[in-house]
Amino acid sequence: MMRSRFLKSAQEPLRAIIGDRLAMIGLVVLLSIIAMALFAPFLSTHEPLSVNEREEGSLLTRTVEDGQVRWVQEAALGGRTLNAADYRDGIGMAVGRDGAVWRFADGEWQELETPLDATLNDVAISPAGSALAVGQGGAVALLADAAQDSDWQRFEAPETTHLSGVAWRDESTALMVGANETIWRRDVASGSFEALESPLGRGMTLNSVATDVDGSAWIVGERGLTLRLEPEDDSLTLERMPTNRDLNHIHMAENGQGLIVGERGTLLARSAPGEQWQSQDAPDSRAMRAGWVTEEGQAFAVGRSSIIFERDGDTWRLMPSDEERHLRTLMVTEDAFYALGSDRFVNRLAPPSGEHWFGTDHLGRDLYSQNVYGSRIALLVGFIGASLVVLIGANVGLIAGYFRGRTETVLMRTVDVMYGIPFEPFALILVLLFEPSLFIVILAVSLLTWRTVARLIRSQVLSLRERPFVKAARVAGASDLRIMYLHIFPNVMPLVFLELAIIVGVSIIAEATLSFLGLGPPQSISWGGILHNARLSGAWRDAWWWNLPPGLFIMITVLSVFFISRSLELVANPRLRARR
Repeated sequence: MMRSRFLKSAQEPLRAIIGDRLAMIGLVVLLSIIAMALFAPFLSTHEPLSVNEREEGSLLTRTVEDGQVRWVQEAALGGRTLNAADYRDGIGMAVGRDGAVWRFADGEWQELETPLDATLNDVAISPAGSALAVGQGGAVALLADAAQDSDWQRFEAPETTHLSGVAWRDESTALMVGANETIWRRDVASGSFEALESPLGRGMTLNSVATDVDGSAWIVGERGLTLRLEPEDDSLTLERMPTNRDLNHIHMAENGQGLIVGERGTLLARSAPGEQWQSQDAPDSRAMRAGWVTEEGQAFAVGRSSIIFERDGDTWRLMPSDEERHLRTLMVTEDAFYALGSDRFVNRLAPPSGEHWFGTDHLGRDLYSQNVYGSRIALLVGFIGASLVVLIGANVGLIAGYFRGRTETVLMRTVDVMYGIPFEPFALILVLLFEPSLFIVILAVSLLTWRTVARLIRSQVLSLRERPFVKAARVAGASDLRIMYLHIFPNVMPLVFLELAIIVGVSIIAEATLSFLGLGPPQSISWGGILHNARLSGAWRDAWWWNLPPGLFIMITVLSVFFISRSLELVANPRLRARR
């Protein structure tokens, strides 16, 4: 009989929810959010705390406005890193990862369809207009006419070595350099490869090669290794340089001026043929990847994190740039200057897109996945906290209302004292005494929110304890515990369900508040924690996609719980039920 009374008491709230349209909508929404929390690993598109990187062919153009020089980012050239570029007689060519090839003509960039799939590390355009590209795995490809849409010819290299540099000696002969001191001479007319022996023979990596005005060639590599290929007999000699740092790139102007760049801001310059290479002071110590010098002596160098140097006379200065892309190459035309590159970079503060539905935060983490996982903490605190609140409050209310007297006085004065404790300072004291954790958040919610439940249950019990069925149970010899929990408690269950629904929303808001203030669990993801990170980053004013989703999730969840509690109020309050 008692079991049937419990079931009947539990069925009334369910009937009330089903009979209320708004409550049904709230129930569907709440169940959807619960399903999102349960299946978060399957619904999230990325790891919520993983840094997401992005790759594209970055392009920066040099502009001069009101005497101020700036390098401005242009539309990206595809989604692959560009490693090298060359320009001659109105035609430019840029190559990069996975066979990416772009042609520059008449001020426009055009991506070329190629059968290449290897990463290309360098490209050179011959005086006759042929483009030769080299790359990983001994990849060698020739475009007979760089200005036309002709097919690329692929060549079988003698070895599958890593090729990092190429330069034309004349219209039909090219030099290629790479790992293990690889030096190949390629005769395009005969199609032959000839290996040249390095005088060092230590298996070091050669990074770049350039042709000088007298027909010789300069080759640079790691640890300051510099080789000179003599034009008369193609012999190789070691050249002494004023540095032992890795040299990454060399460029020679047609009048003999030269520039070598390397690690830790290394800059070596030559003003005329036959002169010694001189070290020049760099305004920054980061690695430089490419350099370019014009016949007028104007020089540029680019490197990691969008570092760009320009030389004015003999003084190098660091140019302002708002980007953080890694630049790998330069291309100078008759009237424009371009910097290209971009390794994989952190996709920070990206707006919503097909890849990141809610955008990314300041660390490049996917915000959609964070919001999906954040529902777990919100619902966990909401339901566990509400259950503890109802458990404490219902028992205090039952005991105070049933026994009355001194017991009621002590318990109700305790409730009055609890009303005088503000929530946020109380939670802050708990965090200082212990440490931020999910348990502390639930404890702070449950220890302060039960006071209202206790008062409501007590007032209901004061009325029920004088009912005839309670007096009959007492006359029949039922114990106080039996009367409270088997006779009175089933009659206050509608009120308990109402308070449970209300406290779920209150607990969710309380958790979001604590997490927003930085008092939540540090290693957990919650909606309030997402808003906390947005505020700390300083980007919350501009990155609307960071603030809006967690705020909407909190509002929708609390609103759905409110709709459910609104229908349960009709069950708990007979006057409202009769009026309806």
